[in-house]
Order: sequence, then structure tokens, then C-alpha cells
Amino acid sequence: MQQRYGYNHGRSTVGEDDTRHDPMAYVTVLSTDNYLDGVIVLNESLRHCKSKYPLYVMVGSAVTGPVRGTLARAGIRSIDAPPIDIPEEIRQANINSDYHQHWAGVFEKLLVFSLGQFRKLVYLDSDILIVKNIDVLFEKPSMSAVMADRYAGNEDSVDMNAGLMVIEPKPDLTDLLIASLPEAFESEKRWRTAAGRPISMGVQSVINMFWSDWITSDELHLDGKYNVLTTGLHHYLRVLDHSWRGPDGIHVLHFIGQVKPWMLVRTGLLRQAAGLLRCRQISELRVLIAYKAVHARARLRLAMRARISGPSKLARPSALKNNNATLRAAVRSSCLLLQYGKA
Repeated sequence: MQQRYGYNHGRSTVGEDDTRHDPMAYVTVLSTDNYLDGVIVLNESLRHCKSKYPLYVMVGSAVTGPVRGTLARAGIRSIDAPPIDIPEEIRQANINSDYHQHWAGVFEKLLVFSLGQFRKLVYLDSDILIVKNIDVLFEKPSMSAVMADRYAGNEDSVDMNAGLMVIEPKPDLTDLLIASLPEAFESEKRWRTAAGRPISMGVQSVINMFWSDWITSDELHLDGKYNVLTTGLHHYLRVLDHSWRGPDGIHVLHFIGQVKPWMLVRTGLLRQAAGLLRCRQISELRVLIAYKAVHARARLRLAMRARISGPSKLARPSALKNNNATLRAAVRSSCLLLQYGKA
């Protein structure tokens, strides 16, 4: 099979915007402008946890110039993603889905598997918050990941969660994964139709079908602390007895779902906080506050850089008037995250 997305004479055909090469790095994907804030927060949380490895972001063709400029000002190295051929049937199924419209543009994640400039990488979804240093993951074998959707009522899940994966890129992996899309979609259609659910398919389904023996490879199963879903936080803390403190405390928080914490502003944020209080979901509220604190700190850092290099997509010049108040709020609420991050 002719390689389209793999190596080209020893180097990945995926374009590189930075001449510096890191043998190991964290990598995320930005497919649309809407997830810029997530990438900025992810980078800020890695910085806070003193990671020694840089974050690279693979930037999709739909991402605009101003957003690319903001990434550069944030010091995040970018990799241009080439166009990727996704069967139109799959794309339209996701667009027409009642809940998974955002899956229509997520398949650029498959390009990460053939990023030949890296010897090893840790892939992170852009809706992840790092709570404790996770550099130890670079010592884990390729395709190490956490089991997916371990929450009350679904303890027997056997799939991997593709939101965090340790990957040793190979030249032909992306091509093979893309070639498997039609078969994966047929399988997805069968079980969704039988369950009476709308037809759609995300990247995780493709990856799990491709590595179908993952569940039997115990050495690839990471501790759940490396990918804790915020929607099931109560289950992790109360039932599975996870904690915040110590080396076995929660390391990674994953904000799955369509509405991300950076999308919550003013009324939406207050409504979300009030709902959590009514349900006495105090841990979930603390996590939301901690995320917004890191978000505020990242915005402030960009705003200060904008004074030198010009306005960014995230921080407009008018926002600089309230820098001191923003800083005070970020410092106060960041104490939660600092508390969680202590060993």
C-alpha cells in the first residue's frame, strides 16, 4: 500500500513549523477554532506540573490564521495536518447525529500515529487538565492507555480510552487506520442500530477495533488515575476510592461531552455551579473552579505577551484593564489545583 501520511525518506510527510526536534513530546490536536482555549489550558497545566517534555499541537486545515498566531504567542509548537480522506458517509452520520456532531472533524487524531519526528509521544485530548506530573508515561510501552468509561453501571468496559495514549509512531499506522474506517463504521452501525441509537462514529471506535487485542494485554493498561472522567468523578472518589493527594492521587482530569468548561461564561457558568451545589457535587464544583483558574492564568499570560506582540485571539486589548483582578482571582482559585498537585 502506498503511504500517504507516513514517512517520506525517513521523515514524516506531516508538515513541521518548528525546526527543533524533540525525540519525545506531548501531542494534541486542534481541528477547529472552538478548542483553542482547551489547548491553551492543557499547555498551562503541563507547565504548572513542571513537565520536562514540550507540547506540540497538530493543527487542522479548518483552523484560522489568528488562532495559529495565538498558539505561537503561547509558545506552543505546531504541526500542520494534511487533508485527510474520511468517507463522506461517516462524516454525514456524525453531522446528523443528535449528540456527536463534534465527531465530524476529529479524525485528524489518526495522523498522530505516523508523526515520525518523535521516537515516542503521549497523545492528550485538548479537553484534558493535568493535575500532577505525568512524565513517567514516556517509560510505558506503546499503546498504553486507561480503560474507557469505568463508571457506575459500566464497570465491565473493555475498551481503551483514546483520550490519553502512549504512542511510538510508525510510518504506515495512519494509512492502515484510515483504511480500516469502512469496516469500523459497519461494525458501529450494527450495534448502534440494534441498540436503537443514532448512527455515528468517533476515533475511539476505530482505534479499539484496530487494536482489538488491547484488552488482553495487561501491560498496556494504565492506572485509572491517568484519565479520570469528570462526569464520573463521584464514582472515582467514592466507589473506586481514588484520592487527590499522594503519588496515587488523580493525575489527569478529562472533561468529556459537548460543552467544555472554557465554553461556560457568566450565566452559563453560574447555572452550572448552582446545579452542582444543588446536587451536592462539591468535588465536581472544585474541579470546575480549578479549571477556570488555570484558564484565567493562561489568558493572563497571553494578555501580557499581547502587550509586546499585539492582540491575540484569546485576550483582546480591552481585557487588559482588568489584569490585576484577573490575576487575584486566578491565584485564589488556583489554590485548589495546587492542593491537588501536592504529593
